[in-house]
Amino acid sequence: MEKHEINAGLHLGLAIAKLFMKAAGVAAAICLVKEVHRVHKAIERREHK
Repeated sequence: MEKHEINAGLHLGLAIAKLFMKAAGVAAAICLVKEVHRVHKAIERREHK
């Protein structure tokens, strides 16, 4: 295997890892927003009693 082929594979692997990290960040942000919304609704229900 040539050095160029190894570098191309490494760059591809890193690009894929970067994409997965972005996707994980988006998923975490969505989960955080959903949880904050759930807590907010629970607080509103408690205040209306």
